[in-house]
Order: sequence, then C-alpha cells, then structure tokens
Amino acid sequence: MRNLLLLFIIISITACSNNKKDMVNAMEGYWNIETVTLPDGSEREFPFSNHMDHFEIEGTNGLKNRVSPTYDGGFVNYGSPAAFTWEVVDKDVVLTFKDGESRYQQTLKKCDGSTLILLHDNGTEYIYKAHENAQE
Repeated sequence: MRNLLLLFIIISITACSNNKKDMVNAMEGYWNIETVTLPDGSEREFPFSNHMDHFEIEGTNGLKNRVSPTYDGGFVNYGSPAAFTWEVVDKDVVLTFKDGESRYQQTLKKCDGSTLILLHDNGTEYIYKAHENAQE
C-alpha cells in the first residue's frame, strides 16, 4: 500500500510538471490583447489592434516581441524584444522578464492555444486571443 501511494505521488508530480510545460509551449505564437484588467478592477477592451505579441519558447527561456502584420501576410517587429525565463513556483508558472536594469514577473494563469492569460506582478491582468491568420 505504501509503495502504491508513493507511485501515485510521483505520477501526480510528473503529470503536473508536464502539464505546466505544455501550457508554456502553447504560448508560442502570435497573440492579440483582448482585455486588460487593472488592479483597481477597471477594464480596457481592445476590439481591434494592429499590434500583437509574439512569444518564442526554447526550453526554460523565451522571447516576447511586439509585432504588426504586413499586407503580404508577414510581420514587422518593433521595439526591443523582451527576454524571459520561466519556472514553476508554488504550482504557478512564473515568467521573469529582464530588460536592462528593470525586472518584472508575470504569472501564466491559462494558455490553451486559443486563450492566454497573464497576471503581472503589479496586479494587471492581460487576456489574449490567439491570432488566427498568422503565417509562420
């Protein structure tokens, strides 16, 4: 019985870890911000935006670029890319961004390939929808 309980715990930890990694990998691609909820509860909706975020993931490292689509179906980067690392902390996936001297964190609340929710360490919540016409 003791061995069975130990096996169950090990399988649970491994499955949870793989699930988090799958969620991070699902971030890869182009995302449109749909709604931003500020810490005071006020919301700002973005029904149409010509700008989006592009996430690239490699292992525990990532890169976030601001991009705009072009008429030929491609994308143009603007601004500086933001490098980040990710790790599981207390059952949450935490993205740590470092931009020069500044550093901030966002918690990955959800990513299922169609919806992405990030909670900034200042309390701002970003809800994204996957960009449907991305040609990668």
